[in-house]
Amino acid sequence: MSSKKAEANTEESLYKPIRDYLMGLFSKYIIPDKKPHYMTAPYEHEEENPYLEITGKKRKFNEKLKKGLDDETLNIINSEGKFPDIIGYVKRKRNSKKELITVEIKNRPVNLRDVIQARLYQEIFKARFGLLISSKGITEERVRFLLDKKIGKWIRGNVIIIRYFKNFYEKGRWIEIHPRFKNKIPDIFREFCKP
Repeated sequence: MSSKKAEANTEESLYKPIRDYLMGLFSKYIIPDKKPHYMTAPYEHEEENPYLEITGKKRKFNEKLKKGLDDETLNIINSEGKFPDIIGYVKRKRNSKKELITVEIKNRPVNLRDVIQARLYQEIFKARFGLLISSKGITEERVRFLLDKKIGKWIRGNVIIIRYFKNFYEKGRWIEIHPRFKNKIPDIFREFCKP
């Protein structure tokens, strides 16, 4: 088995645990209805919220995801055939607009091409949350480049770079974000910026 194939298999093994973790995390992002449930108009078909689908392996979207994408985005992905590893949405409030989430997963240290790829997905899908998650993290040199250099800031855009721990007991948490990114990420992720 080639090393690229072995890496992909290991990367694919991260899809489900990361998806499940993000589902729990984005569930906390939702603002519950103030009215009791029996006082609100019932949905004919209750939507799963948040909704995250693993697309990296199968390289296609289901109809539920397609409904949330505009024509321009659908045309681009159909012609290019590029798919993030995980994509989905969260609705902050029951009747609010869907906020798209794109996730690119790597089983190696983050490099600049990975950041560009994650940003490309975030831009194509017009995602509110563009995540790049690595089981190996990001080096200090790359953090400095992405924060201090004009080109580095442009490359990163609004991508949130996260380290995922396969073993919770390694750090006493599942995810970590470099503390220097603290002021550049949405509030929902700030608690993970501990040194």
